[in-house]
Amino acid sequence: MVGIDIGSNSVKVVELARKGGNYQLENIGESMLPSGAITGKSVSRGDVVSGAVSNLVSRIGIKAKRVVIGISGEAVASRIVSIPRMFLRKDMEKLVPDLVNTNLSRNISGVNYSYTPLFPRNGRSKEVPVLIAAVSKKTAQGYKSSVSSAGLRARIVDIDAMALSNAYAVSSAVRGEKVALVNIGASVVNLSVLDDGIPLILRDISLGGQWVTLRLMEKFKITYEEAERIKCSIKGYGRYEDITSIFADFAAHAADEIKTVLDESGGGLARVILSGGSSRIATMAHTLGEATGVPVESSNPFRNIDVSDSRFDPEYIQHLAPKMAVAVGLALRGL
Repeated sequence: MVGIDIGSNSVKVVELARKGGNYQLENIGESMLPSGAITGKSVSRGDVVSGAVSNLVSRIGIKAKRVVIGISGEAVASRIVSIPRMFLRKDMEKLVPDLVNTNLSRNISGVNYSYTPLFPRNGRSKEVPVLIAAVSKKTAQGYKSSVSSAGLRARIVDIDAMALSNAYAVSSAVRGEKVALVNIGASVVNLSVLDDGIPLILRDISLGGQWVTLRLMEKFKITYEEAERIKCSIKGYGRYEDITSIFADFAAHAADEIKTVLDESGGGLARVILSGGSSRIATMAHTLGEATGVPVESSNPFRNIDVSDSRFDPEYIQHLAPKMAVAVGLALRGL
């Protein structure tokens, strides 16, 4: 199955197969998007996004046509509510529209909505936590059209925060652990807090690495592309003074926003697993660890997935791994 993560700065694609009970990496790749192709996590230039998806899929040799895509940001609303267990058997389809209206404050005529019961291990209570989620129909259609114009069909539309949970379940889940999964993208931070694999909090924070890019552009009068290279330490790092202060300001701001959400989970976190392209911004991991007092580690969604060293350069996979967590989780959702 193919997972396609269409972010504000790039398209990430992962193709996984399941063979003999094991997951195997079949294809992986990334293609950068120009500024303005995705605005506010909605598709602004469908032709550009579709072209990027089509070229990437062709370049890395993906033949599959059915894919899973993810959406996050303001177009997504989700909440975990407690529902009497008896309703799950017969009345949920009737109940969910009211839950969307009352708990998510969304008009059902403008959204696609779904629900997922979250059964704790050995749960015997009369109530069951249920995740309800709604996505703007307009935004979802923009993403679906982008992949369909590339000759693909979106079999499933998921939310990015849940995709992180899927990747964690395969790569690094520890029974009984309470963990925070933090994916820092270009314009949104996806955050999931899980307790023994069950989501407690799913949240998107409107903040990301583009904050750094725009300030680099403004301060040094440089192009978007050059600012991106500096931010990612690929080329040009060290040519300008005071870059570290911009990185430090972003890390402090992001850590403060993330900690505010994590505090809602009631403490007891064992670790924070950090992913996303902007998670590599200088001092980010250290600053988040200092702010939360919790060990922070970099995500490797390919742990426990068979990756052939003869087909894939290990250094390339290591470099891509943190930013591929959502794409891996989306691909796993389809298997």
